[in-house]
Amino acid sequence: MSGPTRWVVVGYGMGWHHARYIEQTPGLVLHGICDSAPDRLQKAMTEHPNVRGYAAYEDALSDPDVDGVVVVTPHNTHAPLAIQSMQAGKHTITDKAMCLTVAEAEAMIRARDAAGVLLSVFHNRRWDGDFQAVRQIIDDFELGRLYHIQSCVTDWAQPGGWRSVREAMGGWMFDWGAHTLDQILLLTGAKPQHVYAFVHYRREAPTSVEDYINCTVTFEDGTTATTVIGYINMLAMPRWYIIGEYGALECRGFDTPVHVRKLWNGSQEDHEVALAPSDWQAFYRNIAAHLTEGAELAVQPEQLLPQIAIAEAAYRSVETGQVVRL
Repeated sequence: MSGPTRWVVVGYGMGWHHARYIEQTPGLVLHGICDSAPDRLQKAMTEHPNVRGYAAYEDALSDPDVDGVVVVTPHNTHAPLAIQSMQAGKHTITDKAMCLTVAEAEAMIRARDAAGVLLSVFHNRRWDGDFQAVRQIIDDFELGRLYHIQSCVTDWAQPGGWRSVREAMGGWMFDWGAHTLDQILLLTGAKPQHVYAFVHYRREAPTSVEDYINCTVTFEDGTTATTVIGYINMLAMPRWYIIGEYGALECRGFDTPVHVRKLWNGSQEDHEVALAPSDWQAFYRNIAAHLTEGAELAVQPEQLLPQIAIAEAAYRSVETGQVVRL
């Protein structure tokens, strides 16, 4: 396919971000928006008056003018809706997390192969400024071989809506944890071997979803990584803390410089690395380039199988109190 592709965004909660990115990306066309909630669909039509509105998913899939769909719905619906879309011959993007089990992910990949369409996942935080800076420092071998990575997203808050329902969202390892695990896997480039995790629930008005999860992964090369997702943290943990054989780095937040301390020519050296702006639209530019020019797809579903396996193992570890081997 060489011309522009026409897309429908399914779910206009966080879907408004995707609609905007598609509209701003050459080679992609926002063709329509689908939402079963009348108020959200009306809002979408007000904000995008020149696109089609669909109250039923089936109507969007049966429209021959639709080339692809972007599924921006609760996590537990991603796999069935994506498979349905691909079986209808549509290119398909899901928001993160791709799905809730490795079995679902493998079924999605089979559906893609059978239909000969694109399947990708909106892992926009691969283009976060903090991650790009950290990755460059590690790629430049400033810290030497890594010992341990700590990646945290913590706050004092109480998320609601479907993210407070375990059946719908799966747990924080399938939300923020999908991002932090994906980034950790890209930094290590090693195969994960085993996982240990524990959780806390807030003492007042807990929901079915944990309010804090601490997950540690050990990799085959001996590197370890811990990710913490928490909403009971009155003081936020550093976004990044990484130690290697020659030094360490710390990044306090998404928008703060990375502080590097290392040994250089026998003496200690400190410097800061400023962050470039995050560029989430790069994901959609890559989608367009892949479809129009044959560029390599940046986020391939096969890349995400280890991340999903770690998340599943984390909750098995929580249930058993044991280390879970992958």
